Amino acid sequence: MVRDKAETKARILAAVGRLLAESGFRSLGVNAIAREAGVDKVLIYRYFEGLPLLLQSFAQAGDYWPTVEELVGDESAVNAETLADWIAYLLSRFSDQLQERPMTQEILRWELLEGNELTRELANVRDKFALDSLKFLAEKESFPPDKDIPAISAVLVAGVVYLMLRTKSSNTFMGIDFSSPAGWQRIQAALDAIVQLTVDGNTSK
Repeated sequence: MVRDKAETKARILAAVGRLLAESGFRSLGVNAIAREAGVDKVLIYRYFEGLPLLLQSFAQAGDYWPTVEELVGDESAVNAETLADWIAYLLSRFSDQLQERPMTQEILRWELLEGNELTRELANVRDKFALDSLKFLAEKESFPPDKDIPAISAVLVAGVVYLMLRTKSSNTFMGIDFSSPAGWQRIQAALDAIVQLTVDGNTSK
């Protein structure tokens, strides 16, 4: 029984992801999700109460947005000594993780077109993951009082997300070709340079 419940919940969550990636938020509803998952809609209310909690569960399930643990990986293997090193490392990992989530990219594209209660649910979960990342960084080293680390991080993360979403319509931006790994390697090198300069004031790395 427990196994059946877990399998049904997994099917429902997978259906949410497919529907969001294919048609966005306006057509997302309990009936559509039930049809896609091949389950009775009563089970959606039983397991998730309704759409808001279902969206939260989908966002927290692991496939949608990378957690701090996923970004950090094996901490003992990370070659990071300073706060700037850690920020650059997490940004690089975030870029890699987002590239591996084409469904998430499609959902984010829809969010740019549609703003409603459901998009806010996903945004709230992403904000929590972002705050978790900032907490992790703060535990590594105190933020310098003259540097707004959350704002700096927000601008850089937003840049990564924008470039990732833009590749859907164009493989190039500012002369950089994103159809090959070399393009993203240039971006990651640029992120590292920006972080070292803005956080540590160090241009030697």
